[in-house]
Amino acid sequence: MPVAVDRQLCLNDNYKRIECRRCADVCPAGCIDWEHGVDAGRCDDCGLCLAVCPADAVAGEAFPRAPLDRALAAPAAPVVFVCRRRREDSPWPGLGFLDGRLLLAMAGSGRDGARPLAVDDSACADCRPAVAAHLDEVLAETDRLLKAAGKPVLKRGEAAAPQAAQERPISRRAFFATLLGATVDTVREVVAAGAPGGERLPRQDWFVRHAGEFAGDAPSPFFAALAIGDDCLACGLCVRICPRKALTADDQGDCLDFFHHPARCSGCGLCAAHCPQGALAVAAPGKPEPYHIARRGLPRCQSCGQVYQPVGNQPICIECLLKSTSRSILPHNMEDNE
Repeated sequence: MPVAVDRQLCLNDNYKRIECRRCADVCPAGCIDWEHGVDAGRCDDCGLCLAVCPADAVAGEAFPRAPLDRALAAPAAPVVFVCRRRREDSPWPGLGFLDGRLLLAMAGSGRDGARPLAVDDSACADCRPAVAAHLDEVLAETDRLLKAAGKPVLKRGEAAAPQAAQERPISRRAFFATLLGATVDTVREVVAAGAPGGERLPRQDWFVRHAGEFAGDAPSPFFAALAIGDDCLACGLCVRICPRKALTADDQGDCLDFFHHPARCSGCGLCAAHCPQGALAVAAPGKPEPYHIARRGLPRCQSCGQVYQPVGNQPICIECLLKSTSRSILPHNMEDNE
């Protein structure tokens, strides 16, 4: 099967209150149905589904991880992306799998965080118009961010073709040195990469590791922005449910200070979908730097009057709830003797 969805990572298979259709909606061939799987006969390996999945749950046999690992292991070498239509020995059948975070991670992994990038997308408009439209937006925004950060600008189209021909192989020593120095999480990803349906590309982890300190004053569609409304009861469920710890809260005693870390955030929307009050909204564009979202006061228990952190819409504190529950199950004569 050319493309497969890892059900252990897919948001739809792990959370009842969310319905993510990004892979299905972006597929120009209409071959993805997250309820029934992928129609392999219609898939043309464009790679767009890999680019839009907020959980990195989509993998493709035609989109191997090894070339990207080799690039990450060679900080002095430029990274060149070219499809097989332009170069027969390319590992990529198409360039739809590229997104802004993957490109910024590749740039940030270079020496001094300034690796040259090149994307030869000159054949995309004739071959895959949907990929060409996707790349037009992604490459233009990536180039804007790199230029604003004082990094080497992105080469694309015909300008990238000469650089693609000069690509140098990565030494085995550099590649294995990186693997040996990897974290436990990365080793775990490599071990799991042999699953049927291809290797997943952990682009979110790569971005945090190599470009997580990416700075910028202007909002970008590569980053999400969060807003918390006045209806928030400071229950903290959004913080606990965030799979990437992009939302944090500092306990100030009678209130919570909420902070958002856009570099960690994939914009999956789990926090908003599970907010009991519907008080949280996710939108783009946002700025990449961490910021204070809101300060929300903790409610007072309707039974004892003490400040408490609620569980969902529960109007009383956990102590009073437990006391009420124990009273309801005790025999009447035991209640009278309390």
